[in-house]
Amino acid sequence: MQDNIEYMMENKKTTLHIFYSWQSDSPNKTNLNAIRNSLRETCVKLESVDASLTLMPDEATRDTSGSPRIPDKITEKIEEAAIFIADITTVTPKDAERPCPNPNVVFELGYAVATLGWDRIILLFNKAMGTFPTDLPFDFSHNRASPYEFAENDDFSTKSATLSKLLEIAIGAVIKKNPKRPAEQKGLTPEKIKHDHDVDNMRWLMEILNIHALQQHIEDLPRKITDEALWFHDSFCTVVNSALFSVYDSILSDAVQGLYIGWNRALSHYGIYRPAGHGRYIFSNPMDAPLDEMQQVAWDDIEEGRIEMEKSIQIILSRLREAYLEINIKKTSEQAWDTYLKFNKSE
Repeated sequence: MQDNIEYMMENKKTTLHIFYSWQSDSPNKTNLNAIRNSLRETCVKLESVDASLTLMPDEATRDTSGSPRIPDKITEKIEEAAIFIADITTVTPKDAERPCPNPNVVFELGYAVATLGWDRIILLFNKAMGTFPTDLPFDFSHNRASPYEFAENDDFSTKSATLSKLLEIAIGAVIKKNPKRPAEQKGLTPEKIKHDHDVDNMRWLMEILNIHALQQHIEDLPRKITDEALWFHDSFCTVVNSALFSVYDSILSDAVQGLYIGWNRALSHYGIYRPAGHGRYIFSNPMDAPLDEMQQVAWDDIEEGRIEMEKSIQIILSRLREAYLEINIKKTSEQAWDTYLKFNKSE
């Protein structure tokens, strides 16, 4: 009976292929092996979080029998992939007039853009080997490139862990959003495509924002900050700073940026706060003595950030309720809280 249950659970798994377009012009330690190792670790980590997933790293002619025509096999594998990762690090000499990535990678990337679409593509660039984003070809989508820095004399395990975290966020975002491929978007108007894109991205953002916790945080400022608020701030910044996050809707885009700027401003004086126990930090002097001149400047700056936060989140919520009914704000807020509780439980 137990074997049958395990067999049924196994058959419910979703297998996703992740194609890695690599180059060996750069040192293997910093690029080929670093990305390959981090990708493998990331797949294991994401599978441990979601038991229904089986993630299969793939590349070039791996696991092919005989002598297939390599370009045909590569394009076939790209078509089968759910996610495409390309190492677009500069491979030309540093004094080259026109810095370029590996031409084979560029070919595979072009095919992936046509078959999978940009929303399923992760571009990696090693800043230790070139200048980012200046070296990128003008027609590359710069805001989708994720830079990392790994020099030959760096510690492999430390840099690999950082790269793994970057890939975990990027791959996890593609899996969560499951964007449509170009073939699935045929017949859709540009407006519809952009709307669906914004639905996916704003849902991703809202799923890490608990509205009640954020509103309480805004009410508490400048007087108090909590560990809870800091966790939601870090999660919010992780998504907004991701190369995979973008929004076409100018109202939402401006409001998200406003919340980002205001929130960072409100927390820019964190060092002034005093621990008050139970994950709370208070902005005050002992015995509630009056604030000195520098403290008052900080208080006023935090207040300005708080006001920007309050204005921006209200615009976001109003816009979502007006034009993005596909996003259930109550549901995403509850999911954000569940994620926070699971994080605390694992600590």
